[in-house]
Amino acid sequence: MQATGRYNGSPGYRSAMRRLLALAPLLLVAACGGPDVHAGKPVAATSEALVAVALSHLTPNPDEIEYRRAGEPIDDMGTTDPSLGGVLRWKPDPDFVMDVQVQPTPKGFTACSEIYTCAKLGKAELAWQDGGEDAPPYLKVFVVRDGELRSVGYEGGMTGDPRTSLLPFDLRELEQIVTDPAFSMTTTEGAVEAGKELAHDGVKGSRVRPMRLAEPAPPPRTTPRSLAAAVQAHLVQAGEPHLVRSGRAGVFAEPGGTPEPAVGVTLALRHGLTMHVTVIDADDEDVDRCQPTLACWPWDGVLHAGREGLGGSFAHHDGYSVHAWLEGAGVHATRNAWFLSAERGHHAQWIQLDVAGLASLDGEDQDGPEGVSPRTTPELVRAGEKLTWFHD
Repeated sequence: MQATGRYNGSPGYRSAMRRLLALAPLLLVAACGGPDVHAGKPVAATSEALVAVALSHLTPNPDEIEYRRAGEPIDDMGTTDPSLGGVLRWKPDPDFVMDVQVQPTPKGFTACSEIYTCAKLGKAELAWQDGGEDAPPYLKVFVVRDGELRSVGYEGGMTGDPRTSLLPFDLRELEQIVTDPAFSMTTTEGAVEAGKELAHDGVKGSRVRPMRLAEPAPPPRTTPRSLAAAVQAHLVQAGEPHLVRSGRAGVFAEPGGTPEPAVGVTLALRHGLTMHVTVIDADDEDVDRCQPTLACWPWDGVLHAGREGLGGSFAHHDGYSVHAWLEGAGVHATRNAWFLSAERGHHAQWIQLDVAGLASLDGEDQDGPEGVSPRTTPELVRAGEKLTWFHD
């Protein structure tokens, strides 16, 4: 019988078509310029494979690649390199270096140290430090996942915040690298194959076009609802998720007068107590002084004040102040010992400690709890909109 171009349904034909269809994705990738770094089974990564994964996201190709060799000594003390990846170099203008690497998460690793400024970058972390006489500016984009530290470091021309600095690449590409599942100690067969081709064929440097991210949108301004959500988040963290019964917007009329400009909430609590939280958007430390009828004392950077039935804590942050009050029977905070003698069954004393925490200074940046400030976060705005117990 003469063959035709029509499907004849024979077992041999079907078997051949299945093999062809199975190969189609690989054939397509090969036709488009190389192996798919996400194809194939999970396998142990090589440095070449991880660099290939990184280059699949990076717009400018480097002029040189120096691959890491896990286990090689890196100092005279016998320390060996635990990482895989490589150092990418561009030349001659601009001259900058990028270090892509994956390693087991170092013991005691912390996301940020004192020498770095840190911020979120999508699903990754961004850290940077300004340059000095002995070192150029440096940034690092990284994630810690599955016991691994996956990072891309950059050393070169940069001024201030890298999100608004003119850089030779798009920061979002670095986020894509470190969050790519194939950028791991366990990668794919496709990535390993791509790494072999890269090591064999080399890479041709491409022109760098400096760019910058769009100016980050300013955080939203705090509203009574977002402030209530921030207070609720603080109480949940303090182990009091069901303390608030209801809430409303309003700035508390303090013994020294009603502060302004300010955003405030009044929250009815269990045990017959009432909490007032006020964020004063003014760089005026005078609003944090002791007020009439109150006994006041400083403690750990915060001014505490009280009389029978009313206790408050005042803190001045960078450009704003927070006043947190507790009102009701049993409140009698007129000295530090009243706080220190608090026990779980002493509701007024115990809750006063939580209220005072809203005005506390947290860390070197002198920031208080997130959202208890003139600016908040989109997450707290959304959380505030969902509060059924809050009344505008």
